[in-house]
Amino acid sequence: MKMNIRKLGIAATGAAMAFGTLFAAAPAQAATTNSWEVKCRQFQYNEVVSGGWTEFWATCSGNTVTIKGKVYDSAADNRCIVLKIYWPSENRWDTSRKACPKNTNQSFTFTGLKAANPWAHLSSVPAG
Repeated sequence: MKMNIRKLGIAATGAAMAFGTLFAAAPAQAATTNSWEVKCRQFQYNEVVSGGWTEFWATCSGNTVTIKGKVYDSAADNRCIVLKIYWPSENRWDTSRKACPKNTNQSFTFTGLKAANPWAHLSSVPAG
């Protein structure tokens, strides 16, 4: 009887481990929104959300920040990629044109005051 209980315990442990591994291996979904603070720097920003990405430069001159780049749609998912920039010192937003459908990109150039660093919000939004 001890032998059977021992085998049953080992089998149950193995089954539980296999079950846990099966579900732990399921991929996580990528975010549909990504936000970050924008600072002037000597290299390009490259940020990704599910279905697309943006690449841009942020340059400073005096008290002015210029953000120039593109948004790209990389998925046939009936969604568009949009970049929004919030200028806290001016309490306003700039928004890129929507990049969609798949393999489409949109250029943008935004300018604002540097008194406080702007914030970027990259999103995947419904088409239309």
